[in-house]
Amino acid sequence: MKTVGLLHSHSLQTYGHCCMDQLNLFMPSVKITQSSSSYFDVHGTRKPSVVSSTFQNNSFTSLHFVQNPSRKLVDENGFLSDKRVLDVSSVGYMIKEFADSGLFEDAIRVYVNMLEYGFPFDEFRFFPCLIKAFSGLCDVEKARQIHGHVLKLGFFYDVYVQNSILGMYWKCGGVGDAIKLFEKMFGRDLVSWNTMMSGFCQLGDYLGSLMIFRRMIDDHGVYPNRVSCLSALSSCGSINGLIYGREIHGFLLKSGLDVDEFLVSGLIDMYMKCADIRSSQHVFKNILDKESVRENAVIWNVMVTGYVSNQYFSLALELFVEMLNLGIRPDSLTVLAVLVLCSRSLDLEVGEQVHGLVFGHGLQNDVRIETALIEVYFKCGDPGAGLKIFSQSQNRSSVMWSSVISNCNQYGCPTMAIELLHNFMLEHGYPDSLILLAVLRACSYLAFKSKGMEIHALVVKLAFDSDIYVGGALVDMYGKCRDIESAQKVFSGLPFQDLILWNALLSGYSQNGCADKALKAFRDMQSEQVRPNSVTAATILSVCALLSVVNLCKEVHCHLLRQGLEANVLVSNSLIATYAKCGDINSSLTIFKKTTERDEVSWNSIILGLGMHGHTDEMFVLFEKMKEAGKKPDHATFTALLSACSHAGRVDMGWKYFKNMVENYNLEPQVEHYTCMVDLLGRAGHLNEAYDLIKAMPCIPDDRIWGSLLGSCRTHGNKKLAEFVADHIFKLAPTSTGYRVLLANLFEDFGNMNDYVRVRSEIKHVGVKKQPGCSWIEVNNNIHIFIAGDHSHHQSDEIYSAIENLTLEMKREGYIPQLQSVVIPEENIDNRLLLPEVTLQ
Repeated sequence: MKTVGLLHSHSLQTYGHCCMDQLNLFMPSVKITQSSSSYFDVHGTRKPSVVSSTFQNNSFTSLHFVQNPSRKLVDENGFLSDKRVLDVSSVGYMIKEFADSGLFEDAIRVYVNMLEYGFPFDEFRFFPCLIKAFSGLCDVEKARQIHGHVLKLGFFYDVYVQNSILGMYWKCGGVGDAIKLFEKMFGRDLVSWNTMMSGFCQLGDYLGSLMIFRRMIDDHGVYPNRVSCLSALSSCGSINGLIYGREIHGFLLKSGLDVDEFLVSGLIDMYMKCADIRSSQHVFKNILDKESVRENAVIWNVMVTGYVSNQYFSLALELFVEMLNLGIRPDSLTVLAVLVLCSRSLDLEVGEQVHGLVFGHGLQNDVRIETALIEVYFKCGDPGAGLKIFSQSQNRSSVMWSSVISNCNQYGCPTMAIELLHNFMLEHGYPDSLILLAVLRACSYLAFKSKGMEIHALVVKLAFDSDIYVGGALVDMYGKCRDIESAQKVFSGLPFQDLILWNALLSGYSQNGCADKALKAFRDMQSEQVRPNSVTAATILSVCALLSVVNLCKEVHCHLLRQGLEANVLVSNSLIATYAKCGDINSSLTIFKKTTERDEVSWNSIILGLGMHGHTDEMFVLFEKMKEAGKKPDHATFTALLSACSHAGRVDMGWKYFKNMVENYNLEPQVEHYTCMVDLLGRAGHLNEAYDLIKAMPCIPDDRIWGSLLGSCRTHGNKKLAEFVADHIFKLAPTSTGYRVLLANLFEDFGNMNDYVRVRSEIKHVGVKKQPGCSWIEVNNNIHIFIAGDHSHHQSDEIYSAIENLTLEMKREGYIPQLQSVVIPEENIDNRLLLPEVTLQ
């Protein structure tokens, strides 16, 4: 009965060909040098095997071939009467032994010498073992040679030989040869079909494997066995073919194979990969009352691993505990699955308990488990414990080194990552590309250009400079070290540029303020038919935010809609932030409300945007909604809140949030939070309170926080405190021009011209120049850039006339402007006043 109906009929494409006419069995790698002495002659000598010395030391070397052995040497039982002589059967067993031991060339040499000494090949019955030896060479040309040899000898039509040759072609990568051979086979048995299904699975062509399974049942009526069903289930799981998997499940139920422990594992694995948790649970529960199957640790492993891969961490942990309570001993795969659970759920407590269990079951020396434990401790915030395991390990593989170095970089120990590279090279020599990638990321994080250049030199020396992943890391490193020219050189020197490389280059341009180059690179990327992803979108939106050009932001937004990327949470967060920075808070709110998947960054972005636009009360309401949604505020959230309170003059709310972050959320205030509070108190005139807060800081205040207080001193006319604050600033930033100008203007406000002249003289003596202020505005899709003291714009007369008129109107309203200015040298004036229209594809 045809119970499984998979896919539509489709002929398998055949390609390639088998060279059967002119074959040479004696390949260079296995060729025997002709000599007068026998291969097995005790008194003779031979050259050592290129594969193993086992052949020379084997007990069979005390025997020797006899040319054309006569029947007189055979006793009545069929064995040779001379025990120092091998017959064809013994040679076959010797070939089998070598092939099973992985000594493939030795096995082939035995067969070659058998032919040399005239043994009757028609009595040889070990061609499948010989073909297995050729499979081990993984050379399709040699596979074709043995195929032709067997064909010429007339043994090819034995189905066992055919199946062996079929499997050999798959193992040697001769896919076309395998397909052609299979299609010409007349006596296919179940092994033939299973070999084809397994071959397509190994190739990654899971749909092709299912097509073979369907043909086997529907077209040829061959009844599938355990191996057939396991291959089919594996294919279904790999392509999320739930419908086909259920058909196979139905077939197993009808045929009574649903209690086979291997097929039970295959069914559970298939359902888990297809995210059908309920069906996998049903299959699992049905075998719990069968003791022989219930105690199979593999089935429990598949369930635990499936739960973890589908993010059902609590169910995975419950099942693991139940497994232990039933007395089923976990193996390394079980422990690995649970450790992955701990890493993903950041559950340090369970991770520590599993660590103890590892010692209890003697698994502490398993390098995979040690590596997984290191991952758990790093990701759960205890890098010291992870490093301790690493230092005590006796099995430190390159994978473990790479894991430790990557985690050191990712979890706040980038300097340690660089030191570990040095230790690795002392212990193991040159690193592989994975370790170099991790160290390059550490250099990026630290902006450590000199060390990054050393790693770059090592990359070139080890010939990894054409590796696309290493190249991307180098581009990112140079971009973060503000050497965009070197980043461009690495980018251009790679054999091809993929999406990761383009993203690294775009990010470098954005971080270095090269907005025009970033936009041009984005257009070039599209012209190269490289499809952008969410990272590309976030990067190009940051460029729009840098320029504060809302029309450009809308163009990018439309492009993202066409690409279907707007639903991505990273893209939606970037759009919220960019529209807010471009002055369109309404669009930010619209996108935020339409976003279904909101993370902490989504809430932080809209809260910051509302604060920037002065919508303080709405921001406070949204913060409460954020807490109601179960999102925990972080440092960025409170930075946005405190900044908004500062600009709105809400001292009471500022103190409330500043205290709440410590008392309610256990967040230690950082420099930016203290800066916001000092700015808030300074703007409100609480200068002494702001000064006391600075002095009470647990961390060292930087020049920005003192600069904020200096600006408040000028606003509120506190000359004495201003001079005291200025001393702190100039100790931290002795070459700062902006703060000296601010102090000079403060003295000028008070009419203290002597101090004004003194500070001005210090500015000239230090030899630094204040960077001219720059602003720009978008009018009719054109960007106009202006610099302080600039008169080179083609409409400068009309602009300054409008400024004078506005100033007169302001004075009539009672405003008295402060007109102190800084003379800008002519050479500092930038004549780039009009940028061309920017259009995205």
